[in-house]
Amino acid sequence: MKALYNTIAAATVAAAVLASPMAMAHATLKSSDPAAGSIVDAAPKAIALTFNEKIEPAFSNITVADGAGKELATGKATVDEADPAILRLAVAGLSAGTYTVSWAVAGHDGHRRKGDFKFTVK
Repeated sequence: MKALYNTIAAATVAAAVLASPMAMAHATLKSSDPAAGSIVDAAPKAIALTFNEKIEPAFSNITVADGAGKELATGKATVDEADPAILRLAVAGLSAGTYTVSWAVAGHDGHRRKGDFKFTVK
């Protein structure tokens, strides 16, 4: 009976160890252009977000809001064909001020992640 208990305990521990990398396989933002918290001299023509893994275009988006929280009318974010871990959104006509970039993406595991950051145009 003790051997059966030890076998079940060992199998449970092994399953937990093997499953833990899969649980951590969510898309995570690695970097952005413009960088989070940055102050830029010129308004960017696009927002580019780089994630730690390929993201699913159908379930991924970026929005940009001005300092008053008003969402700016922009097009749809697109995944970079050369590097599917990069999501881009063209932006035009940003004037001086602080902007909030909000993003939501789904990685290859299907789990949706979201976040936001601010940057300022001088």
